[in-house]
Amino acid sequence: MKQEQEKHIVLIHGTWGNASNWDEMKAELDKRGFTVHTPTLRHHELGFLECALEIGSVSLQDYVDDVVAYIEALDDAPIIAGLSMGGLLCQLVAARCKHRGVVCFSPAPAWGMFNLYPSMVRTFHYYTNQWAFWRKPLYPSWEEFRWGVVNEQTEEKAKDYFLACVPESGKAYFEMGFWFFDRKRRSHVNVDAIQSPVLIFIGKKDRVVAPRIGRLTAKRYGERATLIELAHADHCMVIGEQLQNVMPEFERWLENNRIYSDH
Repeated sequence: MKQEQEKHIVLIHGTWGNASNWDEMKAELDKRGFTVHTPTLRHHELGFLECALEIGSVSLQDYVDDVVAYIEALDDAPIIAGLSMGGLLCQLVAARCKHRGVVCFSPAPAWGMFNLYPSMVRTFHYYTNQWAFWRKPLYPSWEEFRWGVVNEQTEEKAKDYFLACVPESGKAYFEMGFWFFDRKRRSHVNVDAIQSPVLIFIGKKDRVVAPRIGRLTAKRYGERATLIELAHADHCMVIGEQLQNVMPEFERWLENNRIYSDH
């Protein structure tokens, strides 16, 4: 009898996050026979204050290098997925290592993309208005988080997600948000190096990453991309009610692109 092919997927969390952000989706993927990997980005495993002491000057490149090394140690090429900043990181990582496909949930803007949409400015001005924020930790704010990131979640779900947050790197945010000042182009994605199928989810009620950014991301990949727009989703469609809309689309993408087909 032919042995069923092992299916690996690497899930990269986003800003202020950690591996626990994927708990609900991991459970769904477990049911579908996936071996799920949820690496925690550099320093995000630390306690809140300890993370704040270490995180401010970490670059996107540091995150990418760490995840590339993690994937290269796996036994088989995985699907690489990410949420928000993780949705950008998964592309940067995929351009450097073997993989079967890329899945971006609410991907943060890559180098060269306009990112000054009103709702994004409304959410992030709190952080970027600090002098020299690019070398400081960015602390999560409940008011901004509730309004921009989990605006369609229940109060309980939103608070649970927020209370797991740790500070984020100001340097990484400078490299994403102010890419036009970054001579090293850390947020630049070499889309030509990614020839696998790409699945992109956007929430039409996302305020922290304008839906147009996901559409522009899909356009860069041309026919390799599948774009799914969820009418009632906010930024975090990998938790709560919207996850039940995500999973059928993910399964359809796997089948349509024969991700795990031997033929």
